[in-house]
Amino acid sequence: MRWFLRRIVLAGLAACATAVQAQESPRVWRGNFIAAKQGLMMSPCRSGERLIVHDGTPRRQLDTLYKELTQRPGRAIFMELTGTRNGRMVLAERLHRAYAEGPGCREDLDSVRLRANGVEPFWHLDAGRDAVLMRRPGGEPAQRFPAAALSKRGGEYVYEGAAEHSVLRFVVREAACRDAMTGGYYTLSVTADWDGRRLSGCAYWGDFERPR
Repeated sequence: MRWFLRRIVLAGLAACATAVQAQESPRVWRGNFIAAKQGLMMSPCRSGERLIVHDGTPRRQLDTLYKELTQRPGRAIFMELTGTRNGRMVLAERLHRAYAEGPGCREDLDSVRLRANGVEPFWHLDAGRDAVLMRRPGGEPAQRFPAAALSKRGGEYVYEGAAEHSVLRFVVREAACRDAMTGGYYTLSVTADWDGRRLSGCAYWGDFERPR
């Protein structure tokens, strides 16, 4: 009898340990999302898996944005979120960006701290490991500024740099932002002062020294 009870206790402990191991720590997920019979499904970038996504974000942002951006059933869109995996299911806790048009999983963010875009006028910013690059459309060469970690000041991240006769300062803050061209949704807004001109746009973190 004692032997039997001991086997039951050990089996229970093993099951608990397996459950704990199955639930991973929260991490950033990027991938293609599509609505299916089981609910929202995700195919993570660089993976052949298909995972069920439970929308635990405030006001069910994933479901709302999916319906808004797809405009028709069965279409996949790109999303980036923070979530916790448990087996074949990911609990989405926080959305970072979502769009139907863009590079999606083709984008390489390994050496990128921050990437930002704006319109009226068009501009593009890459804050990377080796430099900060500001670009305008039209084939002009990018303006290169020194690489530096962004300074956190209150709830904002600030960069200040100079190169040759050009000065750049930009501020990143958590605030919902919509891309005026594609309708893409981002949770970071950026304002940049570049040689006396004020620019605004949407931004997102890369994988290099990503704030936690």
